[in-house]
Amino acid sequence: MIDINKTIAIIKGGLLEPAKTWDAYLDENRSWQETAAIISAPLIIVTAIAAGILSWIFSSHYLFAASPGFGGFLLGIIAAFAGLSLAAFNFSFFAGMFKGRHDFSRGLAAVSLAAIPSYVGSILGTLPWIGWLLSLALTIIGLVFLYRIIPSYLEVPEEKRVVHFIVSLLATVVAVTLLGMMLGIGGFATTKHLKPTTDAGSGYNMLGGLGRQAELMEQAGNDRYEPPVDGKITAAQMTKYLSVMHKVGDLRADQKKSLQQFEQQNQGNKDFSLADIGALTSGMNAVMGNANAEMEVVKTGGGNWAEHSWVKNQLRTAMIQKDINDTVKHNYALYQKHEKELRALMQ
Repeated sequence: MIDINKTIAIIKGGLLEPAKTWDAYLDENRSWQETAAIISAPLIIVTAIAAGILSWIFSSHYLFAASPGFGGFLLGIIAAFAGLSLAAFNFSFFAGMFKGRHDFSRGLAAVSLAAIPSYVGSILGTLPWIGWLLSLALTIIGLVFLYRIIPSYLEVPEEKRVVHFIVSLLATVVAVTLLGMMLGIGGFATTKHLKPTTDAGSGYNMLGGLGRQAELMEQAGNDRYEPPVDGKITAAQMTKYLSVMHKVGDLRADQKKSLQQFEQQNQGNKDFSLADIGALTSGMNAVMGNANAEMEVVKTGGGNWAEHSWVKNQLRTAMIQKDINDTVKHNYALYQKHEKELRALMQ
């Protein structure tokens, strides 16, 4: 199943003649196992080895240099395989939801082919001085390639193409970030090493925006709250909860406008180019910000996410159960007092 000559030809074609290479590979209709053996595995392993050697020579720290030693090296490879598989699954799964083709084999092929520039960038990124810029540029090119390859491989309708791409990419970033946290590594979460700056361009802004959301999730995950023994929500907690939810509504309304503008600007845009990466960044950050709006309002206000979640769950239980015990009766009375306001906020 492994074909070195085929791998070299695909990687070369993926860089120099991407569209022609994609069409040819699609015609071959290979399984995900063949794609993994011909493209995915060689890309990941060669990149890990090359980046590891160069990072040792130049004392740089990039994609596969987050954890020292052979164990860290092996963990980085496993993480990269997992990340690529998660991306393939997400793009394929959401393609099916957006009336495209739910096909993991095609999803893995599309993601692997589009990722060729990004993996080359991971190797060049270990070079001193200019390495980070080359890595960033090739990562952006990889995103553009992925956007362009989706219609032919996963048959997403043109009118759903933008939203599908953003939602799939967002889901992948969240999944990979959570996986990295569970594994205790940051090797494939490049936001650890690339910090947002005012002059770094749209690529840094994108990584910075995603990095900020990942930090919010991590901070919220570290929050702890010991609920009262009686399980009753206090009037102060209710007031704070309502204040948070009003701010969440305003924030989501603003983000929804940004996303709608992005969709309108890119409707029918078949020739997505590097010039559009800023708009893509704004749209992607708007979706992720919308998903995490409630968490962001709580954390930026110095609140406790665990306490906020507890109040929210207690209110929902009271709304459903109403009067099964004294605790629920108390919380339901609070809910009833603000029912009209709460229902408006839910909508």
